[in-house]
Amino acid sequence: MSTDHEPAPIRPELIEAYRGIAPATLGHMPGVRVMASAIKPGYRNCKLVGPAFTVRAVGLDVSATNEACERIQAGQIMVVDRGADYEHACIGEFRALAQQQKGVAGWVVDGASTDILELEAMRFPVFARTWSALVGRAAGGVGDIDVPIACGGVVVYPGDLIVADDNGVVVLSAQQADALLPHCQEVERREAEQRLVYQRR
Repeated sequence: MSTDHEPAPIRPELIEAYRGIAPATLGHMPGVRVMASAIKPGYRNCKLVGPAFTVRAVGLDVSATNEACERIQAGQIMVVDRGADYEHACIGEFRALAQQQKGVAGWVVDGASTDILELEAMRFPVFARTWSALVGRAAGGVGDIDVPIACGGVVVYPGDLIVADDNGVVVLSAQQADALLPHCQEVERREAEQRLVYQRR
């Protein structure tokens, strides 16, 4: 896993600007990291934008996510490397309630979540590879927090910008986000004009 990335903080105005950019727009851009299409939101019309807070918690033992839940800050997105365990859920209704009250923007899990209907009802964005009734537990094992991880087939560094909706999850460095924004905004503007043309026909 490459570690030649120099994390830089994402400016709040940049985060706000990317709320208006579709991941599918970014999917046209060279060099962006797009997670595996198997990682999907638990409900439709789900949008998630914010800086990544990374954690690696492998298998049945989800101890690392407990500490990560304490350390994550409002507005951040928990991005979880489950080490190819797609059966043991690491988030469900009550963890999501606590995270929502803390102001966490949402979760992206390369693994399982549970309580899909409850998460939809509270409109807490969780993107996961699978949904499972089998739940992980804290067993005092070792995990990694705030380090580069693998999620959805791409490397995610702490502080990377996550831009996600029903079509997928895109990961940008702060430098990429700055550089690509003007072009993305122009694409979104042109597409809005094209929609109007079709609607008037």
